[in-house]
Amino acid sequence: MASTNGEAGTLPEGVMSLLDTDLYKLTMQCAVLKYFSEVEVEYNFTNRTQDMKLNRAAFRWLQTQTDKLANIILSDEELDYLRNTCTYFNEAYLRYMSTFRFRPGEHIHLAFHAINDTNSDEDLGDIELQTKGLWVETILYEIPLLALTSEAYFKFCDRDWRYEGQTQEAYHKGLQLLQNGCLFSEFGSRRRRDYYTQELVLRGLMQAQREGSANGLKGKFTGTSNVHFAMKYGIPPVGTVAHEWFMGVAAITNDYENASETALRYWLATFGKG
Repeated sequence: MASTNGEAGTLPEGVMSLLDTDLYKLTMQCAVLKYFSEVEVEYNFTNRTQDMKLNRAAFRWLQTQTDKLANIILSDEELDYLRNTCTYFNEAYLRYMSTFRFRPGEHIHLAFHAINDTNSDEDLGDIELQTKGLWVETILYEIPLLALTSEAYFKFCDRDWRYEGQTQEAYHKGLQLLQNGCLFSEFGSRRRRDYYTQELVLRGLMQAQREGSANGLKGKFTGTSNVHFAMKYGIPPVGTVAHEWFMGVAAITNDYENASETALRYWLATFGKG
């Protein structure tokens, strides 16, 4: 069963930082702010693994955690980190982020549809999850909502796992990659069991990298997509752009044939060559 003893038990649930997201969501938001700040969008969640459903207790927890996103603000320390580490962000974007707030009550529609409704916490069902609003305001919901949905599942539905051994498993996997000359990064935020599990995995990978460097291994752990953990552990935040950017530009321009080139031109105009 999942253990909540020790250090893990002292950690808050859910998402606690605006930077607890993938770097490419921030870079895309920067570009959207510059060129498409008035564009309205809609996101819808699809469960691609239909045999893995939430129960009512998991849904209620997810609803509570989604509402709590409204309490998150970017700290001065986090803003300084973006300014000093992610130097490709322009000042207009940093000013925007300094006052950015999630507004789930306005942007998020979340509902639970029980398969066999007995009003029990154990009733399984499908969730309806929709995000709607200005692209620049809603683009950052994706990673937190997916991370919370995954956490809800592993907190209430599949509980046959433990924190113990996670760091060692990640260490051995990382060491194998390094021994085989692989360059790799960590991109697990949206699929994590919870915050602490992702932290344990990162610790294992960092341990492997330290030993790999000391032993002259050719592989390299290049960093994490999660900006919060990159800041916390002093490792590189990695990632550039997601397919969302190309899809969005294609839909906005209604020119699908040239959408990739158009999207890249906007991208270069935002961040510059290189």
